[in-house]
Amino acid sequence: MKKIFFFTLGALLATACGQKNEVPDYDQLIDSITNEEQSLTYVAVGADTAKANHIIALYDLFVSNFPDDSLAPVYMFRTAEVQINTGNFEKGIASLDSVMALYPGFEDIAMCQFLKGQAYEANQQYDLAREAYTEFVNNYPDHILAADTRKMIPLIGMTPEEQLEAILAQNRK
Repeated sequence: MKKIFFFTLGALLATACGQKNEVPDYDQLIDSITNEEQSLTYVAVGADTAKANHIIALYDLFVSNFPDDSLAPVYMFRTAEVQINTGNFEKGIASLDSVMALYPGFEDIAMCQFLKGQAYEANQQYDLAREAYTEFVNNYPDHILAADTRKMIPLIGMTPEEQLEAILAQNRK
């Protein structure tokens, strides 16, 4: 089965790279993505750059050939998740910005903004993280994560000890 999958995947990628005018088969591409996703975990993706690049290539192939499909923003979002989980924060943020710009009606648009804050924070860009989280809270005040995010913003960039002290001081008031 794996040999067939990799042969099909190789054929799809070769077709996409070699002949710009030929569109890959939609159903085969979806099947390839689904099979690859089922074999991955975020731990595996984070530890295996080749697997991460492979699934990103599949997502990109789909989005470039079917940009108006309802799965296009989903796959762009998943691309950003994989990029961020592998430490490619700048690429992940750029992918999130693309999703938000190209698909403003995407059902997980709020999560794009939230994940952008997480990526900045993980990359120790604390001012940009605060900005992204603040934008998230302002744009999506009723989101399930908004209340906790509002409380978390002042703690960004602090050591765990400083965070604990700030929380205790707030509770004393």
